[in-house]
Amino acid sequence: MMRIITAGMSPSIQKTMFYRILELGEVNRSTGYRLDASGKAYNSARMLNQLAPGIAVNVSPLGEENAALFLSLAEHDSVPVSHLTVPGSVRSCYTLLEPSSGRTTELVVDEPATPADYSALAEQFLYLCENELAGADALLVAGSRPPFWPEDLYPRLCKLARQKGTLTMADFRGKDLLMVLSTAVPSIIKINEAEFCETFACPYPLNEARLELQITERSREFSTIFVVTRGTKDTLAAQDGTLFRSPVAPVSVLNTIGCGDAFASGFLYSFVKTRSVEQALELGTSCAAKNALSYRPGSIISEKEPHERQ
Repeated sequence: MMRIITAGMSPSIQKTMFYRILELGEVNRSTGYRLDASGKAYNSARMLNQLAPGIAVNVSPLGEENAALFLSLAEHDSVPVSHLTVPGSVRSCYTLLEPSSGRTTELVVDEPATPADYSALAEQFLYLCENELAGADALLVAGSRPPFWPEDLYPRLCKLARQKGTLTMADFRGKDLLMVLSTAVPSIIKINEAEFCETFACPYPLNEARLELQITERSREFSTIFVVTRGTKDTLAAQDGTLFRSPVAPVSVLNTIGCGDAFASGFLYSFVKTRSVEQALELGTSCAAKNALSYRPGSIISEKEPHERQ
């Protein structure tokens, strides 16, 4: 059976709330809500296990104050989590949905750093990842790195996977991505258009021709696959200088949260199986569209109970 590890430093507990209409400066009463374990790496593990039950394990640091809640939500998802308990809390994210308009508002509450030896904790996290990577087909590293974790954490993790010959997908941006590219180039880099331009110091937005050129040139420069998502616009990808394009079909959006994670999961799952960028783009795009039709973030399966209340 295929085995994929997802790892990231920004897990969250996601509360998705429904409103008829949101009015700033007024009292807004929800018509219902749901609660989920979330974060880019965790969402990806949930999606992968929906595509093929039992193939994915998530590795996350969990704040001791609410780790039990996160793990209970993960158990409901049937997502195994190899976790490192750290001081503080798992961060909270709040999604405010207006189903009548399709508008999504996201509030992210980053937890402040709790005093701890994060260098030592990083070593423990890497040890967990190394154990889980044994026999793994792929590693997906996703999500931002809170600044109190060591800067070399993602480069070391990607280097570890490379040394083991594990196909690696990076779904993060900025300085962390540039550091990884200078030390252990991932097999696949998934990034959205704004993040691509920010990371590689390009004006945003670029016109179509210049964006295509930048993506193909970066893929040739680093001898890897770049995949650039652009919301409702065609997704662009390049492998060693060859450009691919995948149209995005319009859907009646219910929730945009997790669409990028759904895309990354579908793309990686297909690529591990087929080694075809075209087929991977097709499945990734399909997963993102299905996620947009679900109130559950990072999911192609919609559900109500027990974590949705109306």
